[in-house]
Amino acid sequence: MTEVINDSKRSAADSPRQGNAAPQLGMTDQLHYQQYQQKNSKVLWAIFALLLVLVGTVFFVLPGYVSTPVISSAVPVETPTADTTPDPGISPFEEAQRFKQRETAQTTLAALLELQETLEQKQVLDWAEVPFNAALALARAGDDAYAKQEFIEANDSYQSSLNQLQQISAGQTAQYDAAMQAGDAAYLAGEAEAATDAYGQALLINPESTAASAGMDRAQVLTQVAGFIDAGRNLQSGKQLEQAREQYQQALALDASHTGATTALSDVNAAIAERNFAGAMSRGYAALQNNQPGQALEAFEQAQAMRPGADEVTSAIQQANDQQTFTAVSVHVESALQHEAQENWQQAINEWDQALAVDPNLVNAQEGRKRSNSRNNLDVFLTTTIGDPLRLAEENIFNQTAQVLADAERLLEPGPKLRSQMDQVQRYIQRVRVPVNVVLQSDGVTAVTLVRSGELGMFTSQTLNLTPGTYVVTGVRPGYRDVRQEFVVTIDGQAPVVNVACNEII
Repeated sequence: MTEVINDSKRSAADSPRQGNAAPQLGMTDQLHYQQYQQKNSKVLWAIFALLLVLVGTVFFVLPGYVSTPVISSAVPVETPTADTTPDPGISPFEEAQRFKQRETAQTTLAALLELQETLEQKQVLDWAEVPFNAALALARAGDDAYAKQEFIEANDSYQSSLNQLQQISAGQTAQYDAAMQAGDAAYLAGEAEAATDAYGQALLINPESTAASAGMDRAQVLTQVAGFIDAGRNLQSGKQLEQAREQYQQALALDASHTGATTALSDVNAAIAERNFAGAMSRGYAALQNNQPGQALEAFEQAQAMRPGADEVTSAIQQANDQQTFTAVSVHVESALQHEAQENWQQAINEWDQALAVDPNLVNAQEGRKRSNSRNNLDVFLTTTIGDPLRLAEENIFNQTAQVLADAERLLEPGPKLRSQMDQVQRYIQRVRVPVNVVLQSDGVTAVTLVRSGELGMFTSQTLNLTPGTYVVTGVRPGYRDVRQEFVVTIDGQAPVVNVACNEII
């Protein structure tokens, strides 16, 4: 039996849709009509004219609404070319009906051929061989009917074949799902070859499937993944945990979704975490025994980060804190007392503050800070006075300083530094009230005034008896710019000479 593809080509050649030339069958019909017309009456002429209109419609109008059949290069059956010469004994109407039936059969055949080619491109014989061959058998039966010009029966067979192919096409989803399930099962069982075959079949059915493509990729590296997992387990059994983790990570680098590799990596990470936790706790307790609370606390905090909320870690941290508190307080208290002995009062305050920061309720630290703060205030006051003894020229500061010295004298242990400061300030107090002779010189024409004391008049030289302090004199002369002179009478008794004269003409 010849193939359907050849029949399709011959059928297409016979079809009135191919070009503008009149088909052979149409020409024969027209000759037949002409002979028939000569033998009949004028009524038959009218019938023949009507038939010509119908034939013209079939030949020139109907082909525009019917698509040309798609020809497959792999169709398995063919029907022989029908004898299209009209039987002179068949009426024109019946002949037109046969043309119409033939067109219907060809249209159905075209759809069948197109779907056949689509399924063959998807390797249908690999997943639906039996129903596909059965559908082609129906197509061959249609070819036999077509060859006999039994176009209705041919169309029925073609339609049945088309229906079965459509069912096969619609069943692709089920076939795809079955292939994917087989692939997944083989993958889980570690059967790389079977998994590859199953995912490959799924891709034939649905080439656009990302799931099947991913499954194929995973199946192709399954053997390597299994090798990495086995190597990791051997290393893990030998307590080489980090090396085992590297093997599992390499497995997941090839297949990030592999359940076995994911589980193995999780297990080895848990083992590493447990080992690290135990090591941190051991280091912490060892540091406590060596009276190193800072190192112990650091180790326990590392353990806490690994296992937050663990009771054993909380208890260990409390022990480390207690030991660290005691050690820190002792260090700061001792340092504060040393600074006090050296009369470094601000440094002592700093140490007391640090001790209280560790334990705010420490009584001796509270008392020590109060003591150091009082002595520091005294030290600052005396140091400021020594640095600027002329402050004592102000009555209120003089009285305050005298009172401070009196209070300082009552201290049981003033210390060498404080004693030196008190002696020096006492000398300044004594000198600040001793007047000093200050010589003022002028030009005899400038009116001189000692600010806050009064006018001195015009003179060339004048001596004033002034106690230590800062003074200001001014000079005024008509036609000349005023002058202002500030001078200091020091506490060491030195007598300054001050010149006051208006020399700049306005």
